[in-house]
Amino acid sequence: MLDSNTLNSLKKYASSLYLISFLVISGCSSNNIEQAESESTNNQDIVIETSQGKQVLTPTVVTYDPVTFDDPLESINRPIFAFNDVIYRYLFIPVSKGYDTVVPDPVQTGVGNFFSNLREPLNLLNNLAQGEGKKSGTNLGRFLINSTVGLLGLFDPADAWFDLPEQTATIGDTLESYDVGYGNYLVLPILGQSDFRNAFSTISESILSPVHVISDSPQSTYLQGLDGFNDFVPTAPTYEELRAQSDDPYTFFRNMYLQSVLRDSEYKGAVQFSPSPANNEKNRNQKADVTTEQDNQSSEN
Repeated sequence: MLDSNTLNSLKKYASSLYLISFLVISGCSSNNIEQAESESTNNQDIVIETSQGKQVLTPTVVTYDPVTFDDPLESINRPIFAFNDVIYRYLFIPVSKGYDTVVPDPVQTGVGNFFSNLREPLNLLNNLAQGEGKKSGTNLGRFLINSTVGLLGLFDPADAWFDLPEQTATIGDTLESYDVGYGNYLVLPILGQSDFRNAFSTISESILSPVHVISDSPQSTYLQGLDGFNDFVPTAPTYEELRAQSDDPYTFFRNMYLQSVLRDSEYKGAVQFSPSPANNEKNRNQKADVTTEQDNQSSEN
């Protein structure tokens, strides 16, 4: 029999998982945006503004035949997707739009910075596990600088002043580095679309989150909910826009998701503009000015 303390812990973890659903959803939306942007470039050179100046990339758009996508859990996934769809459109999205209207952008950015800084220890451990010593050193430097000069992480002087950009690494990244496959496509209640590897990563990181160190339950649960919600807000309209593109939203989102997983696996070293579902932190504050070479030539003329 489980004692009361164990049951309370399980309830706390379960609540945390559902409250970070916004994090997962926003990651999914960002992936789909990236896919659409990649296809719209028509293989033209891309000029990216970075801290090291302009860099020109020649993108390779990777597509996979949807027929090859294995979805053995479709009979389970579809009803869950339909349930989530109602929750997203009639609860999460309206609330997030209200939040975005009321809360100023600088406040939203500060909240995002705070939680990004709070997860730096997880980034450090995962980068170490992947043998990325330089990146783990960056994680440590960012945590020390932003926790002090950045006022507990509300600001990001590590990037702005010391050229130490985020080096996010999740448990999912670590597993992938050891050739652990993504498994099967999976739709979780409230949490949304994922796969076996990323679902394990998301659940594990919600349990291991440093937020549990600075706060006890239920406050830690509320903080995780705020973290995920703040991330979801900028991408809230995207879900409806993408959903409207297909008569079968389940297949549409599944194929977009699996394409992004396979693409990221093929081109792990390529410049990333948006995270995978379990890696929502990667580009929380990343800003890239991306234009095609054709646009640049037009502006010069």
